[in-house]
Amino acid sequence: MKVPSRTLLFAALLFPGGSFSRAQEAPAAPWLRLDPLPGEMGLTPRESFDGVPSRFVLLTDGSVFVGGRREVLKGWLDKGEMQAISTRLDVAMKSLGKVGPPQTLVVGEGPAIFRFSVLLGSPIQLVVMGNLESAGGPVLAPLPEFIRGLANFRHPSLKPWDPDRFTLIVKERALPGGCRSAPALTPLASRVANDSTVGEALTHGFPTGTEMSQVCDGLKRYTVIFRPLIPGER
Repeated sequence: MKVPSRTLLFAALLFPGGSFSRAQEAPAAPWLRLDPLPGEMGLTPRESFDGVPSRFVLLTDGSVFVGGRREVLKGWLDKGEMQAISTRLDVAMKSLGKVGPPQTLVVGEGPAIFRFSVLLGSPIQLVVMGNLESAGGPVLAPLPEFIRGLANFRHPSLKPWDPDRFTLIVKERALPGGCRSAPALTPLASRVANDSTVGEALTHGFPTGTEMSQVCDGLKRYTVIFRPLIPGER
């Protein structure tokens, strides 16, 4: 039986030398990624989409990260589970025929909801538009069904994860209510439109994820957001 070329490619990338243990020793790299877009979720007036973490990230060492509005879960997939995902991806891509993956995958009525990326081998990035519905809904075509599986990914190894790095996003704007001081973050004017990576220590006392904090610096008010950074992100 002929093994699909894409399956062989990902097997080589994920398990160099045919050994999963060797892949574990190599620096982990992002393989698959699913990022939500603003149309995928509703937010309150005190939330910002800037703080939403990735929905799904799978690294080559089997580490898997699943994000929500604020929290991120981390788990671990074994060699067989990684190969099963590689095989399903190969089937999904082959279902597209010679035309290959589109830049926009329309699965129904509605706005853009996800950006799907394959980051190894021949890189792929596409935007998903429409309603994928929840797991257990009607079976979709292979590629939308594969992406729906990532969007609703569950695994017994997933547990709450505490990131050690965050993207700090500052905007000059005022929210209703009072504001707080944050000497460790000032001057905030220099951070506007200049997103930066900060350590976990700077987030103490602040919410992370979608919720905005209002900080006073002099006579101006700013919103501060800490977006969790998953390994491989900047």
